[in-house]
Amino acid sequence: MLRRSGERMMPTIAQSLFVNAMQVAAMIAMPAVALVACVGIAVGIVQTVVQIQDQNVSFFPKLAAIGAAAAVLGPAALAVLVDLFEIVARALPALARA
Repeated sequence: MLRRSGERMMPTIAQSLFVNAMQVAAMIAMPAVALVACVGIAVGIVQTVVQIQDQNVSFFPKLAAIGAAAAVLGPAALAVLVDLFEIVARALPALARA
């Protein structure tokens, strides 16, 4: 981005907001992804032992695990998202001047 005087603007504010948003997204998504992976492996092992190869059987335990994780981790994730929103809202005037 160029300033009116022609000199280059340092995009550190935008870069730090982007990095912060990606960190928050990863922090919120990783527990759910890891939980679904573990439940999927456990259900796959049980299906192999019992010799039931139906894909619908593995869907409900994953859905239940995600629902439970959302109920338990949802308030913490919402607090992190509110903090991110506050950071972005405070940075908006500086971004508008740039």
